[in-house]
Amino acid sequence: MTTSGEHIGFIGLGNMGGAIALRLLRAGYPLTVLDLDAKKMAGLIKEGAATAATPREVAECSTIVIASLQPDAVETVACGDGGIAEAKKNGLSFVDLSSTTQELAIKVSDLLRARGIEMLDAPVSGADIGATNGNLTLFVGGSYSTYQRCLPVLQQIGKMVTYLGANGNGQVGKKINQMMQAMSELAIYEGMLLAKKKGLPLQMFARAASAGCAQTWRLDELVDGVFNQGERKHRLRLRPGRTGNVIKMAEQLGLKLEGTEAAHRVFSHHGWEIVIDFEREEVPDPA
Repeated sequence: MTTSGEHIGFIGLGNMGGAIALRLLRAGYPLTVLDLDAKKMAGLIKEGAATAATPREVAECSTIVIASLQPDAVETVACGDGGIAEAKKNGLSFVDLSSTTQELAIKVSDLLRARGIEMLDAPVSGADIGATNGNLTLFVGGSYSTYQRCLPVLQQIGKMVTYLGANGNGQVGKKINQMMQAMSELAIYEGMLLAKKKGLPLQMFARAASAGCAQTWRLDELVDGVFNQGERKHRLRLRPGRTGNVIKMAEQLGLKLEGTEAAHRVFSHHGWEIVIDFEREEVPDPA
């Protein structure tokens, strides 16, 4: 299998990062990995991956370094002591799959560019299963030439890899996508609540709605859980930041996103989790 001569470095082997790294290794890319937890590297080493002691060392034996990290670790890995920025490697590209902020993506990309390293911020959507089967969606910001260079690698990771412009735009796209997911979950909750109040069988209504114009990824997930996996309770979960971050972004632009604010308010009232009980035909009341 051709891999265009790229040698991939991968930093951060959590549930998503580990699955993505394994896909790249099995696609034929030479791979050097790094994680604070040695156990997370063990399986990849058995499959042929090399290891390094620091992000700088990973970068020095790679042509493209990919990271999947917690937000507060990105700047340290990229620009801290022993970080990617210290690598003496011509033509190096850095792809950050982490979900951070537009401001951080711009800051880190500027610092790396000053060292001759181009960065793509490319946060992903699609959950752990998407990382395993290569069906993630990537929102990409950075230079177009770097995007074109990295695209064959990124297409091993996601079925939809979309260029959105300058550094930071990938993070903006991901946050708007999260907001739209929240609106979808609010629609599911209120639709199921109304169906319950009118006496419709919840399972059958959900299946019917998923086949109509109300179909969404989240509704398909619910129907699959109930009909194919025997799920008796379905949890709609929303992290505060998924709506809160976009509300702040809109406020800075002088916009009022009334639907997003409603989703934030409703899920906050329910402790950020709404449980639909199909066995008891119960949906929690808004009061």
